Amino acid sequence: MAIETWLPALLGYLIPVGLFLLAWGGIPPERARRTATVGALALALAVLGYWAVGFAFHLGGTSAALGEEARLYEQADGWGLIGLSGFFLMGKATMPEGLELFVNYLPLVASAVLLVVLSVAGRARGWQTTVGGLIVGAILFPLAACWAWGGGWLANLGLTIGGGHGGHGFVDYAGSGVVYLLGGLAALGALVGLGERLPRGEPDKPAEMPPVHFPLLANLGALLFGLGWLGWSLSQPFHAAGATLAPSLIAVNGLLAAAGAILASQTYCWFTVGHADALMSARGMVAGFVAISAGAPFVPPWAALVTGVVAGLLLPLGVYLVERVLRLPDETATVALGITAGLLGLLVVALFANGLWGQGWNGIRGDYRGVPDQGVTGFLPAARFAEGDGPRQLVDQLAGIGAIGALAFAMDWLVFLVMSVPYRLRGERRVS
Repeated sequence: MAIETWLPALLGYLIPVGLFLLAWGGIPPERARRTATVGALALALAVLGYWAVGFAFHLGGTSAALGEEARLYEQADGWGLIGLSGFFLMGKATMPEGLELFVNYLPLVASAVLLVVLSVAGRARGWQTTVGGLIVGAILFPLAACWAWGGGWLANLGLTIGGGHGGHGFVDYAGSGVVYLLGGLAALGALVGLGERLPRGEPDKPAEMPPVHFPLLANLGALLFGLGWLGWSLSQPFHAAGATLAPSLIAVNGLLAAAGAILASQTYCWFTVGHADALMSARGMVAGFVAISAGAPFVPPWAALVTGVVAGLLLPLGVYLVERVLRLPDETATVALGITAGLLGLLVVALFANGLWGQGWNGIRGDYRGVPDQGVTGFLPAARFAEGDGPRQLVDQLAGIGAIGALAFAMDWLVFLVMSVPYRLRGERRVS
């Protein structure tokens, strides 16, 4: 592997490391000791699940990855559902190109797994946590990634709907939906399936920020996450091959979104509780990176800043909704982080993409709708493009949100519900 390949791959592994430290910052000390091995467990589950079947489900249908050996199950032309080649990294997957893809995507697999196992660790039994993590690494992430990044039906919506004029297909550059929305909704499904609820709060008691137990670890995790995000996003991932992108714009947009989210989350804290909050600052930074992940190459810098500000405001509201309204025990805030920032990130593409970049994304080449050099476009096109593409691109994004969200929530809810039935019948509860 050349240095330009393995260095971004190594930096990408800081993403799950940062998520783990960020989540640990909000876990009470007695529970933190019991979840100290969750990071290693998540990586192990991601490696095993993605190696055994996940890689094949994700990339087994792309000829660019596995050549003539690639096989994709399709109900019709352009409506691919799942890859069928490369199980256990055998066949063409053992070639250097296949192994490089495995290494490059593994940090994102581990991040999706981590969002789930962190939420249920200490709430579910060890074997339940292991099964839940394996399902994310072996089934949930690979299916969503196949649909969006592996030549599946979401990527092809621009070609199958409207005869090549139905937008650029589902657009998610660095995982707002495929990783974080999926992980957040899978974690939500797992917590609902387990059935544990927090006690109702006192109606007259004012709301407070979630307690911070390890503020330095939380902020270190946010910084590591940001560094890993920059490294992986600048690596020009496989699913972006053939698209015209500007690495400098990606980096600038990521930094602006993170900065906007930090300032917005802290402003929220000042107005609600009268002081800044170290944990919410760290979580806000990560929310900014997550929210800009889908559209970083396609939106102008001012839109990235706006995205970060909105993400920073939505995150504490999401935490309040999960803990006070749904009464779900999620000290890690992975549910609120994944859902609010991931959902926002996917919508931002349809709102703010200006068409200057992304020519060739998902195979949409040539004069798009008769306009030369028009890339991914939303409701606010650049001046050189006479017409926006917001409605069509919004349909593609909403299709991805619905498909990925339904898959993640329904499967994890059902799995954890079934796994908890024997204990419910015996009247047992897992409180900590």
